[in-house]
Amino acid sequence: MHIQCTKAMLDYVKPNITEHNTDNDMYAWHAHFLKRSGKNLLVLMHDLSRFTVVFYGLKKSHIKELYPMISVAVMNSMMDAGIPLEAMGAYMERQPQALSFNKTKNRTLVARLNKAAEMADIVLGEDGYNPDTIEQAHASLFCNELLVCEDNYKVCYYPKNKLREYLDLSLEK
Repeated sequence: MHIQCTKAMLDYVKPNITEHNTDNDMYAWHAHFLKRSGKNLLVLMHDLSRFTVVFYGLKKSHIKELYPMISVAVMNSMMDAGIPLEAMGAYMERQPQALSFNKTKNRTLVARLNKAAEMADIVLGEDGYNPDTIEQAHASLFCNELLVCEDNYKVCYYPKNKLREYLDLSLEK
């Protein structure tokens, strides 16, 4: 799984940078890190579908186990979004067995990531957060059920439906 990080995320995680072509890559994600109410907020967004996974209360100790934490959270978010088990299983089965990191790809994706982080922040501010886990399923589900648009509102879709389309396409291969 390749994660393209904002400067704040790179400063927090301090990973080794790996150059990787992520155009049309099903395993390419963007990540943004923010401080909210004294706690750390991490927002992951799938590059192709804008599917979002939200973590709140992230600590430095979680960085050591970032790969399994992200894998489980992505799977849980897919289940919450109603992704069929066979599509979800195929995605998880084919995913790379390690994380690689790079700087963000372009300003368009950073703007979309910032919008997802803003929506997650609003949900956590209004509905609260689950203190028992750092994975915030309700915020992820809200972001994935929010209509998003591209190309001056000519193309609009729900991230969970777009991810389902991409997963269906990858199953056909």
